[in-house]
Amino acid sequence: MSRWGALLALALALTSQVALAQKASKPRVVVLDFEGDRRGALRTQVESGLKKGKQVELVPLKRYMSAAGKVGLKGAAARMPEGVAQVAPGLEVDAVVIATAGRTLNVQVLGADGSELWTKNVKLQRGKMSASEARRLVAGIATTAARPPPAVAPPPTEPAQPATPEPAPPPTATPTTPAPDATAAKPPATEPPPAETKPPATPPATPPAATGSTETPADSTAAKPPADPLEVPKSLDDESHTSTQPFDEYATRTELEAKDRHRHPPIVHLFLGGTTTWRTYCARPGVSSCGEFDSRPEENQVGDTIDFKSGVPYLGLTGQLEVLPLARSGKPWRGLGLVAGYQRGYSETRVKVTTETGETPTRSVVATDSVITGMLLYRYYFNMGTESHPRLGYAGFRGGMLSRAFEVDQQARAPLTGSHRLHPSAGLEFSVPLRHWLRLEGGGQFFIGPKAGQSLTADDGELELEVRDLGAEVSSSGWFAEVGLAGELWGPLGYSVRGRYTTVKDTFTGAGARFGWGEGGVASEQHIDIRWGLTASY
Repeated sequence: MSRWGALLALALALTSQVALAQKASKPRVVVLDFEGDRRGALRTQVESGLKKGKQVELVPLKRYMSAAGKVGLKGAAARMPEGVAQVAPGLEVDAVVIATAGRTLNVQVLGADGSELWTKNVKLQRGKMSASEARRLVAGIATTAARPPPAVAPPPTEPAQPATPEPAPPPTATPTTPAPDATAAKPPATEPPPAETKPPATPPATPPAATGSTETPADSTAAKPPADPLEVPKSLDDESHTSTQPFDEYATRTELEAKDRHRHPPIVHLFLGGTTTWRTYCARPGVSSCGEFDSRPEENQVGDTIDFKSGVPYLGLTGQLEVLPLARSGKPWRGLGLVAGYQRGYSETRVKVTTETGETPTRSVVATDSVITGMLLYRYYFNMGTESHPRLGYAGFRGGMLSRAFEVDQQARAPLTGSHRLHPSAGLEFSVPLRHWLRLEGGGQFFIGPKAGQSLTADDGELELEVRDLGAEVSSSGWFAEVGLAGELWGPLGYSVRGRYTTVKDTFTGAGARFGWGEGGVASEQHIDIRWGLTASY
């Protein structure tokens, strides 16, 4: 029993020593954060595969980043080859895995000195690797960490030159056959020596074995070209396309150019589409609101009143152009720009006027609604995506001039004047990207003195009548608010849908020309606009 016990103890000791040797021989690998990897899903796949394979010893990412912070490296600087060369030797790391995720996963394995050991491009399916691709990638990383290619200079361009100074082989064929007479000794001088006794000055392109010659091992090794010291073993991945050269610069550049328009605001943004507008208008004498007048008993409702309502919504066209000439500068003032817009809609309108003698019949007339906008804007942009998949949002301010004109066909002889306003306006706006195809947008503006009877195109007589009919002077206030959705459809083309509510109140003082307006009154106008159409950005 003692003999078997001694043998068992010896076996256990040898097994533990082998296990310790294998553990000590495992290469140390750290997997850093992958650029563009949403929630670290791809990095988790790689790290889990390396743990299951048990071929390497994983160094925790927190330990690596802590060591990087001690030498003053943070963020992307710790993932650069220069940063790896500063951090990896202190942690005794043999290989560092970095990657960039896009449509494919571009993986790089760096040595402790920051040099590139191996690269691989892996196709992604819905942002993840397939199980087979993940196994191949993990096997390649483990093999590269265990047997890194030697970091030597590339082979010389003329590998055959060292073979040229070799001395010619000794003339063993001629003296080994003694000539019996003078006539027998002459043939060796006249006949050429056998081909195998005199090697060519330069090694043949094909191996000597293909020609059937019987050269010595020294000759055959000299004729073979040296092996590429940077060649990656095929056992890493027989089906993958690997290379020790940098990533495919052309493909990377193409992807960056495609994402460039997301990294910066567009210089030009054009919107073209349609508009649908509902408009209401009311005017009441001697009160501060239309509701106050309508709540009086009928016997106390004295004076001319005006009610207007769109029989059908105004339908028309609209367009808007935004220009940010400094958008690609990357400076704080890149959000400075200009915006200009135009909108024109048409509608069949019903008009009814109540006077002291009764109500006029309701008439259907054609009316037009025109809006002109010219403003300065400033936007502060922020990225709500990742560095490789940016999604820019903004919060901004705009201010300038706003003109809105409501006009009734004069040939219809309707007892209703138009409404013309030209005034400054200022307010805020925002855009929050939820997806590349979906953004929440909106804003609002306050009107500064939006008095009736102000226009660039209407004649002075018509403009003066808008005020004189209802009072001697007028003061006005108003605002609008809007909200909507926008996004990208294909490339630079997108869509935009917004709803806007506008309200303006006119307070008249003094005597007006209409009956009952001796002490002024009030008029109120509301618009509901829905704009819809396509966008194009550059």
